[in-house]
Amino acid sequence: MAIMIPEMPKQFDVRSREGEMFHALEQLPDTYYVFHSFKINTVVDDTVYESEADFIIYHPQKGILCIEAKAGMVSYENGQWLYASGKPMSGDGPFAQASGNKWKLMEYLKNSKAAALKQRLKFLHAVWFPSHTETSIRQLNLPSEADKKLILTGEALQNPTNYIEQIFALQVPSKVETDLTSEESNLLFRTVLCPRFQVFPSASMELESKRLIFRRLLKEQAHILDFMEEQRTAVINGAAGTGKTVIAVEKAQRHAQNGEHVLFLCYNKMLRDHLDKTYHHENIDFNTIHGYCYSLCQNEINFQKMKKKLEDIYFFGSFPYQHVIIDEGQDFGIEEIDDDMIKTLKQLVLDHTEHGTFYVFYDKMQLIQYSADEIPTYIQDADCKMTLYKNCRNTQKIADTSMSIFPKKKALINDETRVNTMEDSVGISFLDDEASAGSELDAMLSEIKKAGYKNIVILTPKTEQTSMFAKLLKNESYQGIPFTTCRKFKGLEADAIVMVDVDASLFEEENMLLFYAGASRARFHLDILVHISDEECTSVIQKFSKNTEQVKKPKREFAKLLKAHLLI
Repeated sequence: MAIMIPEMPKQFDVRSREGEMFHALEQLPDTYYVFHSFKINTVVDDTVYESEADFIIYHPQKGILCIEAKAGMVSYENGQWLYASGKPMSGDGPFAQASGNKWKLMEYLKNSKAAALKQRLKFLHAVWFPSHTETSIRQLNLPSEADKKLILTGEALQNPTNYIEQIFALQVPSKVETDLTSEESNLLFRTVLCPRFQVFPSASMELESKRLIFRRLLKEQAHILDFMEEQRTAVINGAAGTGKTVIAVEKAQRHAQNGEHVLFLCYNKMLRDHLDKTYHHENIDFNTIHGYCYSLCQNEINFQKMKKKLEDIYFFGSFPYQHVIIDEGQDFGIEEIDDDMIKTLKQLVLDHTEHGTFYVFYDKMQLIQYSADEIPTYIQDADCKMTLYKNCRNTQKIADTSMSIFPKKKALINDETRVNTMEDSVGISFLDDEASAGSELDAMLSEIKKAGYKNIVILTPKTEQTSMFAKLLKNESYQGIPFTTCRKFKGLEADAIVMVDVDASLFEEENMLLFYAGASRARFHLDILVHISDEECTSVIQKFSKNTEQVKKPKREFAKLLKAHLLI
């Protein structure tokens, strides 16, 4: 997959179809770099000149291609390019814009520290008409500026590689052929294409690289939806970090883009808020099961009433959704939520819609506390069951730590993620007494920030009110850093996590999943602040190692059990 900069498309008009083109260009080989909405601003004689290329594609052995995107209906009349409304296009039309952006980029490079590379780079331009086919373009009498070999059409949305390579294969009058060394390519990046790399500390550079790897893995996971296109019902299992939520959202977005309505249910309010903020779409209703109950029952949370309402809708009413997606499905079989109620949701989309689907994403690891007859039947009785095997979130060490007290369960992770962002990504520190908790946490946070981390969250397996840090919290944060519970943060993640309030009770059978849930939220760095005596350390070690011999260095062995290193 191509390296996309930025990782997600910048804001754009939906009618431009730039999002579709962005995701199509992701399919280019990983030797390509794709820049979306590349801007060049220059000041000449106190006048500001602005230009923006929809896409710039760079390959160290092929050159630079500037692409102008033009979706929808376009026309050409009396020497002018026109929009569907008949209004003349700015910049003398798409080919003049693409060519102009190419020359401006060449000039910008000429005035940079990498100016010597200008004579080594092939520069090309093209226009992409995603709403038109090759056949329709061939039938047009295009103006002289619009050579058909410089045009991409709707067919390129499937996989643009061949089309892009055909354009790069064209010769330019200077006969230049691009073949930059890695050092020259880095110079081009640092000075022209992505100069932000200059100002980031090395740790942040490693983080950016790691994010790209994880994002590629998530894309690979999402391809399972392609193979399940005809499957109307399915349950998809995966341990924390295998991309369940991302794949669930991808499924919802595919239906939403087709104009179909999706009910996306989760258990966690923080997750719901994050999803709605990040992936908001008018055809997707992100909600918690409690929130959906509240709206369905007219401002009342009453699951028995909700069940009756759903049954009434099934027999007498109309269900506004063609698809129901449940994330963190293992949580829906607990408390007062009736198993039959979830099955009614399933039947609503299966029986009342021709192509409706019902998908449940869940973590089998978090079902271990239930006996076989307690596992929700909508998971047990599913027609199609799949398991995700790639860990797309954590470094190897964090994945190992999160599973450390479940010896029969092994963390699954792709080889690409085995290189840690830092030499040791899991640290553990022991509190002598609660009075030193604040200073110890401050020291941890200081080191994490020095390492270049900004996305930091503090998690407690207890509640905010029962945490030893309760009196130090303000507006659900500790010194400006979000502070919440492992339960509330389920389904979410952060670059760095600090787990606090870790004591012996967390390793009792009924609480062990809280450790797993909290530790697995960390992407690149995890610190654990433990308040536990030597005797309790020994007890926990003997419980999980099955070793009844005397433990000589309890704290060191405890850290070893959790596959963490001791913080000095």
